[in-house]
Amino acid sequence: MKKNNVILIVVALLIIIVLYFSYTLFLEDDNVIKTLTVEDIDTNINTDDDDEKISWEDYESHEETLTESINITESGTYTLSGNISDGAVTVNANGNVKLVLNNVNIKNSNGPAVIIEQAETVLIYLEENSNNYLEDGSTYSNLDEDVNGVIYSKDDLVFDGVGKLTIVSNYQDGIVSKDDLKIINGDYSITSVDDAIRGKDSIYILDGNFEIKSGGDAIKTTNEEDSEKGYVLIENGNFNIKSELDGISAITKLVIENGTFNITTGGGSGNDSTSDDWGDWGMQPYPRRSPMQDYGNDDTTASAKGLKSGDNLVIKNGTINLNTSDDAIHSNNYVGITNGNINISSGDDGIHADKEIIIDNGDINITKSYEGIESAKITINGGNISLVASDDGINVAGGMDSSSMSRPGQNNYASNTDNILIINNGTIYVNSTGDGIDINGSGYVYGGNITVDGPTNSGNGSLDYDREFIVNGGTFIAAGSSGMMQAISSSSTQYNVAIVFNSTYQDKNISILDSNNKEIISYTPSKSFSSIIFSSNELSKGNYTIKLNDEEYSNFTINSISTSIGNTSMGGPGGHGGPGGKPNRR
Repeated sequence: MKKNNVILIVVALLIIIVLYFSYTLFLEDDNVIKTLTVEDIDTNINTDDDDEKISWEDYESHEETLTESINITESGTYTLSGNISDGAVTVNANGNVKLVLNNVNIKNSNGPAVIIEQAETVLIYLEENSNNYLEDGSTYSNLDEDVNGVIYSKDDLVFDGVGKLTIVSNYQDGIVSKDDLKIINGDYSITSVDDAIRGKDSIYILDGNFEIKSGGDAIKTTNEEDSEKGYVLIENGNFNIKSELDGISAITKLVIENGTFNITTGGGSGNDSTSDDWGDWGMQPYPRRSPMQDYGNDDTTASAKGLKSGDNLVIKNGTINLNTSDDAIHSNNYVGITNGNINISSGDDGIHADKEIIIDNGDINITKSYEGIESAKITINGGNISLVASDDGINVAGGMDSSSMSRPGQNNYASNTDNILIINNGTIYVNSTGDGIDINGSGYVYGGNITVDGPTNSGNGSLDYDREFIVNGGTFIAAGSSGMMQAISSSSTQYNVAIVFNSTYQDKNISILDSNNKEIISYTPSKSFSSIIFSSNELSKGNYTIKLNDEEYSNFTINSISTSIGNTSMGGPGGHGGPGGKPNRR
């Protein structure tokens, strides 16, 4: 044998060995694909707690009745009351300053109502039973060009107390901190031309009540230079938000631990991504804003997402209602949901992550979306999920599908072997106009109850995958059109059947009975259908009867893992089953 041939054989063997061990490492002992949980997502945040170390009782106290502008130059506690008709409270001190607002009314026609030029930490405390009002002018004069908030701080800013604070921003933003911004408690009503609450380095909200109407983003961070900064952490609170652009936006991590959120963005889901003018959010008359412009930061593209993060986005609990023109929940990395009650009506994607979506638990109800749940990888470990999509329901790396080409909100993915859907448990219902479950890769089902009311048109299928779709547990039902039907892979360990009917039916109950007349499935699709895919641990080898509205349609016998009935074929790796096959779509 020639030396070159020997070398080629050795190289080939090495490649096979590497591929084998790579594959076996990817599998657990029981041949289950390794999966992550939300706990595996990095949510580590180093919150700034310097304010907690301040003993305010050690500081000198002052009481001021406001009648005109004041300048605070010494550290201490200042209890403020009264009115300033055209002026501001300015802080320019070397130490810590506490401002106690006790029925304060401040308007400034030429700048902020409160401006913090210098301090270590400033605490704005809302006195109990107080009602405070702050408003700026539509133009600022004799100030640095980056000063742009009714309350503007160049240093750390903390809010606390149980009083009420009303802010009206006529220039740009409501509350701005160029460092860390922390809100411990309080009752806030903010109306802003642009962003309502902006913290450059971080926003940390422990509790409070927030009524926000913003022409830009409602709550956002902007620090893009420090990966440890730019986060938003919300532990609790009540949020009623109506924003032209994003509801809550973090440059890095966004973590919600609890709270109640009612968020409407970009005019709501009625302004959807199939419209020609979609994306023209925030067009204000004072001054005009273009869709590719934002105030006060380095953003280059406007968006109207509900919850948005540049890094990981994790929801641990809470009640979250999102009515959004853009994606309702969006991350450039991971999205993780461990619990909570989430209701979504979206003009684009319901839940989107560039890298992976992990759902451990929770109640998720998506009543409107273009694509319901979309990512390069989707892992569902549990929960109750119901979604309606005008295109694909659950979409793994399918942003280049022909149905979404040239659509303003389309998301592009590269096809690769890491594109995976994994369902370990949960109750999942999909109602889609496009593909019910669309995987530009492979899918693995190990448990749960999955039901798909898929498309009625022949250009889509209730199940669509590139490589393999393995069902080794749970119950899987998918009904829809038959033109692009694709069946479950025969390498599954749980018996499955794919049926193409000889006609299209509507309002018909499908039932499958075994040889003992035991009902294995009874399901009435919500739309017209000509096919059904079914897998259950109650199926085994033997004889079965199909009934439509209790009238016998056909008999069939299961002799192998996958059984095909009617004019259909089993979908293999890389192929889309059904008469004539289906071209791969990216």
